[in-house]
Amino acid sequence: MQILITYSSGFGTTREVAEKIGQILQQADLLSVDLLPIDEVSTVAPYDTVILGSSIRAGHPLANMVDFIALHRHHLESKRVAIFLVCLCANSEEGRCKAMEDQLPQLLRRFPNLHPFAVEAFGGKIDFDKLNPVMRKLMRHVLEQSGLPADGSVDTRDWKLIEQWALRLRDELASAARTSPVTADK
Repeated sequence: MQILITYSSGFGTTREVAEKIGQILQQADLLSVDLLPIDEVSTVAPYDTVILGSSIRAGHPLANMVDFIALHRHHLESKRVAIFLVCLCANSEEGRCKAMEDQLPQLLRRFPNLHPFAVEAFGGKIDFDKLNPVMRKLMRHVLEQSGLPADGSVDTRDWKLIEQWALRLRDELASAARTSPVTADK
């Protein structure tokens, strides 16, 4: 089974999550995984499964993720699709649920024929030293309202949760690969 993991990452946090998911999926013999930044993907046609990952900024998935889905929606509608979001506030069960209830529908309302088989939200990371002064001020305000630390480097990712989600994906996709013919467009 051919799998594409593609991601939109502002500062590299979503890329790191995508890499971890890719490492786990590659452990299954029947799964072949390509990992690419969203701006480097020209087609999804060769893939049976597409896993989309986006950072959340100012309460919204990154614009290039929305553009990517719009551009490839007709192919994506006929494939297995999974979506993960990376958001600082998704640092607890309540935060993850809120992210999926608030941000995921923003994507899916625009693309009603896209039906992901798996979705999840993970905590994010921010390094204030890498932000420009305007973003630093904005992020401090957001974090203070969320009760999170607003200085230095803040990492709310739960690597165990990320691994567990990737393991479930791996097992489900490997099972599908054993029982289904290849369905990717060639």
